[in-house]
Amino acid sequence: MKLTIAENFRGLFYVPYYALRELSLAQEHGLDIEWLPPGSPGGAIHDVKSGKIDLTWGGPMRVMIDHDTSADDEHRLLSLSEAVGRDPFCLLSNQENLSLTDLPNLRLSVVREVPTPWLCLQADLADRGLSIPRQLVTNWSMQEQLDALARNEVEVIQAFEPFVSQALLGGAHLLYEASERGPTVYTGFITSRATLKARQSELAALDTALATTLRWMHDAGPDETARLVNGYFPELSHAQLANAATRYLAGSVWSHSTSINRAGFERLSESFFRGGAIRAPANYESCVFNFGDH
Repeated sequence: MKLTIAENFRGLFYVPYYALRELSLAQEHGLDIEWLPPGSPGGAIHDVKSGKIDLTWGGPMRVMIDHDTSADDEHRLLSLSEAVGRDPFCLLSNQENLSLTDLPNLRLSVVREVPTPWLCLQADLADRGLSIPRQLVTNWSMQEQLDALARNEVEVIQAFEPFVSQALLGGAHLLYEASERGPTVYTGFITSRATLKARQSELAALDTALATTLRWMHDAGPDETARLVNGYFPELSHAQLANAATRYLAGSVWSHSTSINRAGFERLSESFFRGGAIRAPANYESCVFNFGDH
């Protein structure tokens, strides 16, 4: 049973997928996986919709926008097999003892590469009755943010691992871990209705393999998880990888179950709706397929 999976951009919070590949668990469930190399964020969505490839992984945002803007047909996208169930981003500051309540009066740089982290943070601020910071930088990469923080050109940055650990090592302070928000479905597999209909048994086997991978990661711990995937991040030391894995395992950023969490999906949908990314809150039943429900 063959499946073609396009890797999303290379990122540390996507470690469950690299672990799935390295543990060869899909093969143990009778699957022959063709792994396509990483591209730009969401770059494989068109090929998934057209049926050229079976799957990619990414945030439910892609599915929500597809349901908000495209025809209600067999090419519509679906989210399945959750792997990243909480927000992996953090806020870091060059000042001590700050909290979200201080943010409106600080110079904040937010993630440029993808919209989800900033949309979710806006909802966090709104929930606390806080306004958007008056001094906002939106055009720096995460590396540029890290460099700017070190030069005191900005007071707070938004980043994921390994930039979080690098900033802390350089003397920065952790202001907010977005995983503290609670469930916020960040990443799962994405396929089309047509592919699910044609390949449901293969996708179910893949879901089982991913669930086994997640259990392995939580049982093995950060050191073994880092060792398993170190070939995907040759620029990072084992200690850096283990630090990142410690944060994401302890914070339940990496899921314990592949079932798409309803509360986490709805929190993400509400953040997108309030931020203007979609015209109406996304419908869980139409956007999500959980193998345990079928």
